[in-house]
Amino acid sequence: MIIVNELLKIYPGNVKALDGVSFIIEEGEVCGYLGANGAGKSTTIKILAGMLSANAGSVSVNNIDVLNNPQAVKKIIGYVPESGAIFQSLTPYDFLEFVCKIHGMKREIFHNRIYDFIELFDLKNEIKSPMSSFSKGMRQKVLLISSLIHNPEIIFWDEPLSGVDFNTNILVRDIVKDLSKQGKIFFYSSHILDMVEKICSKVIILNEGRVVYDSQISPGDRDFSLEEYFKKYSDTGSLKQKASEIYKNFNR
Repeated sequence: MIIVNELLKIYPGNVKALDGVSFIIEEGEVCGYLGANGAGKSTTIKILAGMLSANAGSVSVNNIDVLNNPQAVKKIIGYVPESGAIFQSLTPYDFLEFVCKIHGMKREIFHNRIYDFIELFDLKNEIKSPMSSFSKGMRQKVLLISSLIHNPEIIFWDEPLSGVDFNTNILVRDIVKDLSKQGKIFFYSSHILDMVEKICSKVIILNEGRVVYDSQISPGDRDFSLEEYFKKYSDTGSLKQKASEIYKNFNR
């Protein structure tokens, strides 16, 4: 379970990234965490993952006080960062071996598991190639594997499907469905609303550092339009008006 209460994060220059954010995510839930660029999504994930401190509030991840014990939470989570940072000089095998060793996995376990995941994500022909030669989508696949290979209890994904192909999207949907049934939590930040609608059982919308929408949803519900909720709570109407004004100026 993830419990966030009145989380406050202020960056230098008095930039308030999070302003009293609170929510609860239960075991087995797949939570879509949405918002415009700069809304505070990545900041939230970094705090939950023990990578960033907060100015105030509390964060509990599976009964771990993250703000006071950030190292402990890193042992039980998987994480795909928004930046997609990766050691490109390494091969996929070398990188995943590094991840497995960090998490204390034994070689007789992780060796076969690496090959299983590499084949699953259709990278078996590149397993010994340096990732500097990879496309963005291929590197993203390796990051997805690294977030799952050590069997974490909670998975934080920040734009995890950036650049990946259609087959990988389908594969990820199946993985999320299977692992959430086992009780694992997925905290999934994305701008791909269609994917969120298909896999998430809960949606939180953030706007200017505040939670403006928090509700359960039914994945695949044809009567539910996440786009309409996103428009309603993210002030996209003002953007549309500004765009219209710009277009009018084209003819002057």
